[in-house]
Amino acid sequence: MMEAVAKPQSVYLEDFEARPDKAPEWLETLHRRGIEAFEQRGFPGAREEAWRKTNLRPVTEAHFGAVTAPGAAPRVLVERLADIGECYRLVFVDGRFAPDLSDLDNLAKGLTVAPLGEYAGEAPERLVKALGARADIDWHPFAALNTAFFQDGAYVHVAAGALVEKPIAVTHIITPEADQQAVYPRLVVDAEDGSEVRVVERFISDDQTGALVSPVSELSAGQNTVLDYSRLQEDGIATINIGTVNLAAQRDASLRGAFVGDGGRLARLDLIADLEGEGGEIDCNGIYLTEGKQFTDFHTWFNHRVENCFSRQRFKGILQGRSETIFDGLVKVFEGAQKTDAVQENRNLVLGKRALAHSNPRLEIFADDVKCTHGSTVGELDEEALFYLRTRGISADGAKGMLTLAFAGEIVDMFRVSGVRDHVRRVLMRRLGVEDADIGDIL
Repeated sequence: MMEAVAKPQSVYLEDFEARPDKAPEWLETLHRRGIEAFEQRGFPGAREEAWRKTNLRPVTEAHFGAVTAPGAAPRVLVERLADIGECYRLVFVDGRFAPDLSDLDNLAKGLTVAPLGEYAGEAPERLVKALGARADIDWHPFAALNTAFFQDGAYVHVAAGALVEKPIAVTHIITPEADQQAVYPRLVVDAEDGSEVRVVERFISDDQTGALVSPVSELSAGQNTVLDYSRLQEDGIATINIGTVNLAAQRDASLRGAFVGDGGRLARLDLIADLEGEGGEIDCNGIYLTEGKQFTDFHTWFNHRVENCFSRQRFKGILQGRSETIFDGLVKVFEGAQKTDAVQENRNLVLGKRALAHSNPRLEIFADDVKCTHGSTVGELDEEALFYLRTRGISADGAKGMLTLAFAGEIVDMFRVSGVRDHVRRVLMRRLGVEDADIGDIL
């Protein structure tokens, strides 16, 4: 008779047990569920289909202990808080709420915006139910680690019927003191029936900070709700960012997403969207920019669980240098989800001769009355268009920049938050070396 061999515990379990401060009782159970799930699951192996093209060795061959205290936010990063214009502002530094950098004055009626750390005692019932309800910690190892170790986070609640005009910006600043450590940002957005709100989540760090940033965001739109969510991943070139976003739309809800990947040594986002009520729609548009040896990975799962729902995915990539990108998207239409209308598109513009784009759009359909399409392209700039611009007296670099900007503009124009749209345009123009005076009539 063979004796069972105990599975050795990970260094992350040791870190968990050694935490100097335990969370409030209402939260500690969730933390423990997270570490137990990670110990059971572990990091994914190379043979797991969803992870086989993502090189996790920079994470698995190192140990990123959770940051125990926030560092000092560099002035150059603090100045970037103004990039997206007027908004309610909730700022976290190395995973901890920074009240001196935040601005939550005069919140709109029906709007609650608060750091999770505010609830040291009893938390609102809606928060307790929403926190962890969407993130699948048994399936996703980084969601499990986040659930085990997050120290603070943002809670946004919009009461039924409330209309919030000013965007809510949740910004995560990663400081140099977090180098070779892990930061676990957390966001919960609960928009009740008939409400309208815009939320912007942003990640920024400098080029020297080699931290592991592993965020989890859970957003739910109630019946007849309009929820706009923008995610700007703008880490420095040394940072690793591996996170999950979970979206859920109820009956007649409209949930719109804008996603930007710009920065990071290794960046991966797993986007899980669930259509759970008839008439719901989820419309997500994204742009990713890579250069040097950057690696960026977008994995999406759009689940049509009920009939008469609508989804759109449109993602574009611009690759320079020796960078590598992945877009792997799935639209799954469950049995009984008739009258589904789903579109999935991925387009890539390869500017670097050694850059590599992988595109894998997929459909799984278990209903017979649906309209679903998917497509992908990987290509270079149009030589005839380049020649035309050169004949108009535009330099080679200027012509390339203008055509690339036009390629990206289709996506950026779909971003619903004007401050986000304008900021991303400025980023693109700076990256591509295009000035306002050079654009002419092409946009």
